[in-house]
This record gives sequence, C-alpha cells and structure tokens, in this order.
Amino acid sequence: MSEQDDQGRQTGRPGQHGPDLSSTWAHGPYAAPTGPATWAPPLVRRRKSPVRPLLIAGAALLAVLLVVGGLFLFRDDPLTLDDRTVSDPDGVLAEADDALAAYTESRHGATSEDSRCWFELTDAGGDAVRDALVCGPVLFVDGDAARSWLSFPVTAEADGDEVRLTVAPEPADPEPGTRPDADLLHRPDGGDPPEGSGGLEVPGPLRAEPGSAIPGPFEDVAWAPPATAGLLSGPGASIALTGLATPDRVGSGDGARRAAEGERLLAVQYAVGPGEGLTTAAPRVTYVVDDADPVPVEPSLLTPGSTVEAALSVPEDAEVVDLVVDDAGVQQRLSLLTGAPAEGNIQVVTRANRRFDLNASQQLPGTISGPGIVPTPDVPFTITVANGALVWFGGLDGSKRPGPARAWLVVDATMITPNSAPSSVLPGFLTLTLPDGTVVPADDLNDDPALALLAFDVPATFTDGVLGLTGVATFPDGVVVDFGPGRLDFPIAIPAG
Repeated sequence: MSEQDDQGRQTGRPGQHGPDLSSTWAHGPYAAPTGPATWAPPLVRRRKSPVRPLLIAGAALLAVLLVVGGLFLFRDDPLTLDDRTVSDPDGVLAEADDALAAYTESRHGATSEDSRCWFELTDAGGDAVRDALVCGPVLFVDGDAARSWLSFPVTAEADGDEVRLTVAPEPADPEPGTRPDADLLHRPDGGDPPEGSGGLEVPGPLRAEPGSAIPGPFEDVAWAPPATAGLLSGPGASIALTGLATPDRVGSGDGARRAAEGERLLAVQYAVGPGEGLTTAAPRVTYVVDDADPVPVEPSLLTPGSTVEAALSVPEDAEVVDLVVDDAGVQQRLSLLTGAPAEGNIQVVTRANRRFDLNASQQLPGTISGPGIVPTPDVPFTITVANGALVWFGGLDGSKRPGPARAWLVVDATMITPNSAPSSVLPGFLTLTLPDGTVVPADDLNDDPALALLAFDVPATFTDGVLGLTGVATFPDGVVVDFGPGRLDFPIAIPAG
C-alpha cells in the first residue's frame, strides 16, 4: 500500500479511499451505497463514554450561573431619599398598604384587589424617591372615578448610612387626585399600577342603623310643609314643625347616609322657640317609632331660636312616628307623618291670639257694711276692666291647670271708691256668659286670701263673652259690699286662631 493510499484512508478526502459505511447505512431507511468495500471497523467492545456525566454537571453549573447572573442582572438598584438608601422598602410599602386599608375603611370607601401603594421616583431613569407614597385606586362616597389616588407622606429617620421611613396614617389631602405617570411608580416586588380607578366604582352612602336618627342640617333636602300645622308649647319651649321630606339619602361625602336595609328615610325640620316662660331648662325631646325605644335629641340643639333637622330611618310600614317633648313634667307629641298634635296636647298654648285689651271703666252704686261699720248706701264704685289673657298654666307657679282642651281666661279687674285705694274685684261679683248662654263663675287662682287672681275656665277656642259684675261679696277684712239689683256688663273678645 502506498503512502498516498494510507493517507486517504485516514482523511477520507474526496477521490481517495475512505471507510466503508455500508454496514451502518444498511440499517437505516435509505439504500446502502454500492461499490467495493475496502475497509471495515475492527470488532472491539465499546466502553461507556464519560461525556454524559460531564454534560449533566456542566448543565447544572450553567443553571447556577444563570440564576446568579440573573439576580445580578435584574436586581433593582437601591432606592434613595436625600442621597441615603431606603432601608427595608418592602416593609415601608407593607406599612403603607395597611394605612391605605385602615383609612379607606374609616371613611367607608372602596378599594379593589389591585389597590396598593408605590414609591414615586423623582425621575423615571433614577432611583431617588419622593417623601410620599402614591396609593390607590380608592374611591369614596360622591367621589370622582377620574380622581382615585392618594398621597401618604413619609417621615425619614437616619439609620446609619440608610434612612428609615415611617408612613403617615392619613393622606396629605383627603380628596383623591389623578395618578402620576406609571413610569414614576415603583415597587420592589414589581407590578404595574392600574390605569385611573382600575374599573372601581364610586360607592353608595353608608346605611344608617335601623331606627336611628341622622342629625342635620341637610343642604340637599327639599322640604314640604306638613299636612297639619304641627305646633306645641310647654313650660320652657315651643316646637313648630316646619318641614317634612322622604329623601333617598341625606348628607354628602363621608357623612352621607341611606336608610337601613328594608327601611326608608323620613326627614324632619322644626323650629325651637320660647315656651310659656315658666322654666329656662331645655326640654327632653325624643323620636318614637311604633313600639321601639325612644331616640333622644341632643339637648344643646334645643335652644330657643334654633332650627333642628334630622332624618329618621323607619320601617316602610311604620304607623307611628312621633316627636315627643317632655317639658317640666308636661309631655306632648307631634306626628312626624302628618304634623298633627296628639289629642292630649295643650291646645290653647298653640294659639297666636290669646290676649284682649279693654281698658273700660263703669260706675255702679253699692252699699258698704260690716262689723262695726254703719251701712252706707249708694257708695259710687268705679269698676275697671283693663285686659286679660288665655293661659293654661294657672296660678303664680303655673300649677293650676284645666283640661288639655280648655284654658283659663285671666282678667285684670279692679274697683275703687272715692278717697280709697283700688283693690281687686272679688270673684263673687263676677261671671262670664258665653255665646251659647253658659254662665261661668269666676275662680281665684291666688292662694293668698289678701290677693285675688280672677280667672274663668273656658274652652281653649274661646273668642268672646260678656263679663258681668253684680251681687254681694265679703272682703278678707270683713267689709261687705252689696250691689243689690245693679249690674255692669263688659263685652270682651279675642280673635280666633
């Protein structure tokens, strides 16, 4: 064999003899090449190759390098504030997320599963952050879906070469704003902030507790006068019901409220005024719905001259909704469904017209007698009726009271003789004749026998009558005055209403 042939067998170059591969190809799916076979591989036992373990070890090493390299390549640069590295940024965000959740709950707001807090970079390509975290989306009652992001300030405290941040419990501004540029928002754990409100909807007002009273005033309620003019007056205060309404909700923002589930709102408005002047103590006012416990009104709201507004959450089928006033031992009620006063209320105190002014004088001769006194006939007596008023709290202390549908007509009447001082007319001389012919005798509401407080028990609707003077009466000192058949009449009148 020539040297050239030997090289051809080793190199297998074209045009030279190479190894015969027909023995291998014959097992494949292709036809074996034809031609003389000049070489065959020796029959030797094959040993296990060390390549496979080396490949496995190499792959494992490569994986480790990739992980380490990936951590290095994708590791965030440290965040900084005022050129100091922020320590534990994940902890800062966790604290901020908790603050956002607590603040939102305190205002009955709404968040989504994507709501959380982000650091805000001063520059999209840098690592410096601002001294406030951007949190959202969050919406509150009467909010704007286009403005759903809050800013929570942070307090920085040096911690060696780093700075520790503490998140404020409340945002700098309670009103949400628009979201900053997403490229400026950063969380070490990654994630993109939602656009705008992220589909979050503005929440409805919080529901009131069943049977509760929501204090006003309310700017968004359209008041209507009650069907019946609701008015009551007591020893210390008067209440005039001025408006009723059935709104779907009252108030605005965080203070807005709806009725409790299964109930409706009944809004009421009433004015507080002076009463009968017998006490300066504020009355106790409550709202009573059917058989439920009374709901009290804050006494500081009940000063004369004030207007009170409230919205009651009441059952849809409530039959009784009353304003109950306890004033110096006198209880009265007004229906908050119609404005009508209760049957047991004092009627006369709700009248606008309760006084008359007469200032009329007449003369009537009478006979004076008594122990140790020589009877003196034809003594001229001048009787003067000055004025009078309809009252319910009679007596000097207001303790003498007629029925709720009646009143005392108190009359200022005096009598005088020549060369003497005037004195009160004794009750025994006076009567009051009503238009229907009823004759009402006078009462003395003064317990002091030396003084008289003349009054007649009349209907609370009294408008006119005739005050008559005649007869015989004895004064406390024993002097007797007898007018015989003589009589004086004083017509008096008080306008209705």
